[in-house]
Amino acid sequence: MERYYMAFDFAIPNEERDRADCILFEAGCKGIEDLKEENGISYIRVYFDGEAGFNPQASPLKDYLLGSFRIEEQNWNDNWKKHFKPTLIGKKIVVVPSWMKDDFDPGDRIPVYIYPGQTFGTGTHETTKLMMELIEEFMLPGFSFLDVGCGTGILSILAKKLGTKRVVACDIQKEVEDELELNMMINNVSGIEFIPGSVDAVEGTFDMVVANIEKHLLEPLIPDLVKRAGRYLLISGILKHQEEDMVNKLKSEGLVINEIRRGDEWIAIAAMK
Repeated sequence: MERYYMAFDFAIPNEERDRADCILFEAGCKGIEDLKEENGISYIRVYFDGEAGFNPQASPLKDYLLGSFRIEEQNWNDNWKKHFKPTLIGKKIVVVPSWMKDDFDPGDRIPVYIYPGQTFGTGTHETTKLMMELIEEFMLPGFSFLDVGCGTGILSILAKKLGTKRVVACDIQKEVEDELELNMMINNVSGIEFIPGSVDAVEGTFDMVVANIEKHLLEPLIPDLVKRAGRYLLISGILKHQEEDMVNKLKSEGLVINEIRRGDEWIAIAAMK
């Protein structure tokens, strides 16, 4: 039997969003795509494995359901190749698909070459762009750097190319290490240390700690992230309506907010001890 996925569209009031995300992930969803935010409503698309048997009518979110549709299994990487193009970020960065490495001239920009595998981080998502802009702004040569939830390793690779002294990347997904090593090889960088697990698996402090993780997963990690941050903590995965809550959380941990970078739907925050 061919594998397939189910996509469910919901219109969630902003004040219910955190609770909704928790319900959906506890039910086994594979991912949540933010479609738009309008008049206090978050429109989201939620993906489940077709065999998971998720029944939205039996969910506490049933009143917010807009519709659903089936997605057949397909070659996701081939689809990425159709839509993933070089992306200019900040003042001097360009993210380039790995298959364009020999054909694309980055000019005077710093190229970060990425192969889109199964993990998050190609530079096309708004949160990744915002984080790269903040890293570019606050990074100093010789910094030590910790990337929590590193995915493809795009932020770690950028840090290396900006002259960091030490880079450590960690992630709870088992497939991440192979993808990180592949992207390191494509970018001709070495010395990124991978640690399986979350921030609590990492010892020591770092000049800059970054985490681009959805808020409901990010928030419980804040105390440990703060402990690891020697100077700066950069975070994203936060929707605009969640800004006040996250700023208050960071301030309660004794951090000073340096900058909040805003996109269409998402924000990224740079804070300092």
